[in-house]
Amino acid sequence: MVRSYVKGYRAELELVHELAKRGFVAIRSPRSGRISLPSPDVIAAKNGRIFAFECKFKETSFVVDKRELEQLKSWEQIGGARCFIAWKRKRKAWCLIPLDRVLEENGKVNLRLAEEYGKDLEWLSQFAST
Repeated sequence: MVRSYVKGYRAELELVHELAKRGFVAIRSPRSGRISLPSPDVIAAKNGRIFAFECKFKETSFVVDKRELEQLKSWEQIGGARCFIAWKRKRKAWCLIPLDRVLEENGKVNLRLAEEYGKDLEWLSQFAST
């Protein structure tokens, strides 16, 4: 396997397990991005609420591919999912940045955006429980 794919795969599985620990049902979407249908990396649900995540395992700022953003937008508009870019850095907690904020930045994700708008998994769990 290609090293970058393995890192991303492991990060996605980590997110699935972290969500499950918090009472979500969650799955990793195999081959997301490789089919012609909108398919986020991770899909989760709790208390009738649906969440979709595009996962990134990066140490520094990055730009989310336009196609990935459009796919998440489809999940939001058609499926009613709450969508996030889930950013994981080494030895740091997951940071969930709402899709609308990333769209406002034309897909650019950086520490400022994460600090200003990012949510953690505890916030998500509480949000899903209300």
